[in-house]
Amino acid sequence: KILELAKLFGVTTDYLLKDDMEKTAYSDTDETAKSMRVTLKEAADFFESKAACAKRTALGAAMCVLSPVPLILLAGLADAGGSSLGEDAAGGAGVVVLLLMIAAAVAIFITSGAKMKRFDYLKKGDFELEYGVSGIVKEKKAAFDKTHTFYITAGAVLCILCSIPLIAAGVSKASSMTLISLTALLLALVSFAVYLFITAGSIKEGFDQLLLDGEFDPEVKESGKKAEKFAGVYWPVVTAVYLGWSFISRDWDMTWVIWPVAALIFAGISAVIRNEK
Repeated sequence: KILELAKLFGVTTDYLLKDDMEKTAYSDTDETAKSMRVTLKEAADFFESKAACAKRTALGAAMCVLSPVPLILLAGLADAGGSSLGEDAAGGAGVVVLLLMIAAAVAIFITSGAKMKRFDYLKKGDFELEYGVSGIVKEKKAAFDKTHTFYITAGAVLCILCSIPLIAAGVSKASSMTLISLTALLLALVSFAVYLFITAGSIKEGFDQLLLDGEFDPEVKESGKKAEKFAGVYWPVVTAVYLGWSFISRDWDMTWVIWPVAALIFAGISAVIRNEK
C-alpha cells in the first residue's frame, strides 16, 4: 500500500517511511504542486524578454544617477560667468532637465514591468520545466557566468576608481569649474557601473527564476519576504530625504552621497533580516 499512498498524496515513499524529514519531499506524481509546465519555447521567450527588460531597466537607473549632472554643470557655468543664464535661470533649467530624466526613467520602469507581467508565475515558483529544459538552462547559465563576473568586476572597479580624478583635482587646487566637471564625470562613471550591475544581475536572475535557485529557492524566498517589505518603505524614504535635502540646500554636487551610503545601510539591514534565524 505504500506505493499507492505515495501516489495519492504526491510524496516520495521515503517521506512516508521516515519521520525525521523536516520538509515534504514531493514526487513527480504530484500534479497539484505545479500548475504550469514551461516548454523550451516559453523559456526562450522569457530569456529574450528578460534580457531586453534588463537593458531598459539598467538604462532607466543610469538616467536617475545622471539626472543631477545638467543641474550641476549649468549651476557651475552660471556661477563662473560662463553662461548667459543667471544663477536662478540656470538652476531652474537644471531642475527641469532633472525631473524630465527621472520621469523618463520611471516610464521605462513601468513599461518594462508591464511587458514582463505574463511571466509573473515564474516568480511564484508555480511551474515545472519540461523534460530537457532544465539542462539547457543550466548550460546557458554556465556560459553567462563569465560575462556576469566581468560586468560585476568592471562595475565595482569603476565605483572604486571614479573618485580619483576629483580627489587629484582637489589636491592640486584646481578651479571650481574643473571640480564641477569632474563631479559630473564621477556620476557618469557611477551610472555606467549601475548599468553593468543591473544588466548582469537581471539576466542572472532570469536563470535563477527558471532553476528555482538563489533568491528564488523556496527556503531563501521565505526568509526574504521581510526584507522586501522593508525595502518597500526604505527606498521611498531615502528618495524623499535626497530630494528634500537637495532642493533645500542646493548642494546637488554633494547630496548624491546619500545613495551609496543608503545602499550600504540597506545591504547590512537586509543581511540581518534574512539571517535572523
